[in-house]
Amino acid sequence: MYIVQLLKQIPITRRIILKIKERKFSKLNSYENMSNGIVNIDYNDKCRSNKIVIGKECRLDLPTIRIRGSHNTIIIEDGVYMGKQCSFWMEGDGINIVIGKNTSFTRLCHFCAQENDVSIIVGEDCMFSNKIIVRTSDSHPIYDLNTKERLNPAKSVKIGSRVWIAPDSKIMKGAEIGDGSIVGSNTMISKTYPSNCLIVGMPGRIVKENIYWTREALF
Repeated sequence: MYIVQLLKQIPITRRIILKIKERKFSKLNSYENMSNGIVNIDYNDKCRSNKIVIGKECRLDLPTIRIRGSHNTIIIEDGVYMGKQCSFWMEGDGINIVIGKNTSFTRLCHFCAQENDVSIIVGEDCMFSNKIIVRTSDSHPIYDLNTKERLNPAKSVKIGSRVWIAPDSKIMKGAEIGDGSIVGSNTMISKTYPSNCLIVGMPGRIVKENIYWTREALF
């Protein structure tokens, strides 16, 4: 099976290290893996009360889950596929990342949920291509010179069900994408878009409405 083949590809010492890290992580946090797929958990000793849940029948090619904070949760629901070099960062407290059932990632997808009490929520049966970035923060603050007020607070991201995101796209803080929509290649978005539309450009604009897509291959 796929998981068995994946295990064979990873040197035995690497497998042992990952399994030890998972057990050590679960002493102070919660780790539940119903697929037995291996993940790389990157955390420090200050992490407390974090939760990782991986559902059934997931196929994971060694994604990295990085945690810097406490009371964070990542849930990967049943039937999710992740290709090589995908990463999910939770940097802050009270962060939630949810990946809906049967969602797929080709490779090199990076989710970065930074700052307290933010979330990245992905619906079911979404299709992420490669080199896609999803972020809730700019990573560094910007202030008004006169009032000293911060101008760029973090914002959550919400992606509906059956959303297709093409290569090299960037889904930035505050973005919301409705069910059934498509984000074209090299698109950057940070606002709300309705269901069943095609979004392209920097910044993203709607170029087609009332569409739908399928996973069937054209070759």
